[in-house]
Amino acid sequence: MSPSSGAAGFGLISAASWGGSDFIGGVGARRAPALLVVASGHNFSLFVLLALCRIMQVALPGSASLFYAALGGFEGSLALAIFYRALAMGAMGLTAALTGLLTALVPVLFSLIHEGLPSPLTAVGLAMGLTAIWLITHRPAPKAPRSPAAILPGAPRQAHPQDLVYQPQGPVSQAQIPVPHPIRALCEMGGKPQPSTVPFPPEKTNPELKAPSTPGTALLLGALAGLGFGSQLILFKMATTGGILWAMTSARAAGVAALLIVLALKPPKAPWRGFWLTGILAGALDTLGNLFYIQASRVGRLDVAALVCSLYPAGTILLAALVLREWPSRRQFAGMALALAAVALLSL
Repeated sequence: MSPSSGAAGFGLISAASWGGSDFIGGVGARRAPALLVVASGHNFSLFVLLALCRIMQVALPGSASLFYAALGGFEGSLALAIFYRALAMGAMGLTAALTGLLTALVPVLFSLIHEGLPSPLTAVGLAMGLTAIWLITHRPAPKAPRSPAAILPGAPRQAHPQDLVYQPQGPVSQAQIPVPHPIRALCEMGGKPQPSTVPFPPEKTNPELKAPSTPGTALLLGALAGLGFGSQLILFKMATTGGILWAMTSARAAGVAALLIVLALKPPKAPWRGFWLTGILAGALDTLGNLFYIQASRVGRLDVAALVCSLYPAGTILLAALVLREWPSRRQFAGMALALAAVALLSL
């Protein structure tokens, strides 16, 4: 097996694991804040990793490997909190697409600088993969509705019948406020769970709402999150000189610490219950995806491993289509087809 095919193969397994993790995390976000779902999964996976290292008596790697892994886990968790904040500020489509693109682009540029130029076929595959990520994750904002039906701000898609609520004259009751569909929003923002199920207050003065816009601050935070996610992939690659299990354990410990800091500084207002089961399942799949990504980056080029792993939103969308009948758009189908062609070229 060639290094390119090995990196692409392990990367596909990683992408499938990450996609399944985000799908389950999106289900958990229906009942509890997404950060609580992620934090519970991180804590559980940390306990499992520590137990495995103890049972298997895995030798400790060098301090440099542990440091890079811990730094990647810490800043990756902070990037996740920044990403959730960015999504809550406006239309999610452009923000999620920008984050997803930078997540793949940062390690690709790093690899080009430190590993040299790839072969022409690999270069074409990388360009196709970056385009596929944009097509899969980005959905244009809907046009302004012509009816008095209020569409929930922040949903980067066309109106869905379940999300339409007519605004009568007089005060609006809580039952009339639309609550977003978390899995539909999850799929359309690139596989990241929805940060909150608390809707924005409906417009009271303008009966004809404008299409949701994406403020510049949201794009800036989304870009910072993408830089953080991409840097995490680079740091995980730098941590592969030692044992994979200890590197992942170090990353998880630092990630748990970062999430606890975020939760302490800004605790969610929603009730803290109903998130452990989905958090554990999502955390287990996320850890599995991390392990396969590290293995992919060890056997092949970083740019190939990072780009193939960054195609994980396709897995989330396909699971939502199969389980919840939330079918992708034609644009997303085209992105998935382009992603398959990109993986085929990167495997050569």
